[in-house]
Amino acid sequence: MPSTIPRVTRHGNDTCREIAPPAGGVLVVTYWDLWFVIVLVTDYGGDWDRLAAHLRHQGKTDYSYRLYAVESLLCHLGYLRQALAAAGVTPQEVLAGTDPDLVKRQKARARDKILRVWPSERDKSPWMRNTPRAEREARALRGYWARFPVSPDRYAAQIEGLFKPSGFYEENQSFALAHKLSAFLDREEKRANDAELCALYRAYLTVVIEQMQRIDDSYGVMGDTYNEVLEGYIRLDRSTLGMPLADFLQDLLELFIWEDHAFTTRQQPVFFAGLDGAEALLAEATLRAQWDELRELDLEYPAERALTLLGMLCTQQRMFDRFVDLARAMGSREWQRITGMAEMAEKHKQYDLAVAVYEASEGPGYHRDLLHKKCAELQSRLGKRPKGRKSKRAE
Repeated sequence: MPSTIPRVTRHGNDTCREIAPPAGGVLVVTYWDLWFVIVLVTDYGGDWDRLAAHLRHQGKTDYSYRLYAVESLLCHLGYLRQALAAAGVTPQEVLAGTDPDLVKRQKARARDKILRVWPSERDKSPWMRNTPRAEREARALRGYWARFPVSPDRYAAQIEGLFKPSGFYEENQSFALAHKLSAFLDREEKRANDAELCALYRAYLTVVIEQMQRIDDSYGVMGDTYNEVLEGYIRLDRSTLGMPLADFLQDLLELFIWEDHAFTTRQQPVFFAGLDGAEALLAEATLRAQWDELRELDLEYPAERALTLLGMLCTQQRMFDRFVDLARAMGSREWQRITGMAEMAEKHKQYDLAVAVYEASEGPGYHRDLLHKKCAELQSRLGKRPKGRKSKRAE
């Protein structure tokens, strides 16, 4: 019988070939690299930006799984582009030096891997895992702990130890878990100074978020306990912590942006309303910097969260001169942040400003009709009462 050669399945992180580039050293080309180069050269004429634009468009068609997958692909594409440029090797040269039969056999698979079949977590390359989203989310959870006078690491491992090592907590089990966590907090609070309390609460705020994917909190007990801890955290006397205010705000505001269970939502307006003038200005600068940074990284959803928080801060602090510009940036993509500013302006008899906020949110979005209706209702109310003083910002 004729012998058969077993067909070898190449995985994305397997080495395809090694190149000795003009810049020296060795450039290792994986199959992921080869698949990207095949698609780049064959379907996009070697235009990196065109391929990146296509992937971004694909990501917008499904805002959950596909978005994260596309971010992973874009990250690998960007790092590959940098690696080839640093080595002085063009994508065309990568293909020219690769076995033509191999390239031919891999073309269909390359198109599937890059354009149609999204990579699973197991199959991702290191470059795909190290995305800006993953980096920023990790930073928001634990990235600033070295700046605390007492590191939250001191308590994080103890809190983690209160959870079972594996498995899921059903909704009825959430009560016992919340009670266990509260008992631990009660014990530690009694013997902690302000800096230790800050570390204790901050560790809790992160560990619970990290564990929530395996907890059914349908009864809301975990959320309620979380809010109690967050309320205690933001009420700490920050002047006694021995921690720069800028570091405290940077850490907390990034947590607000990236926390994705709505656990911090209830306390956000309370926190912003309680800031003094200098604290509010520093918080504003921090949120604006985050908004700019996240937009630059094409992280649309967290960028919108940063913009929403910026609007909430300015609303709670009654920074009326910021309202119109913020409304223009927000458009009608969400409605509550627009109505929040307009209602605050109306409450303080800034009637023209309230109308101007609605008019500035004319940009595209799902809630354009609703905001038109709200504006019309406001104008109808204003037509039945004496004219209020005109807002300088609306002029």
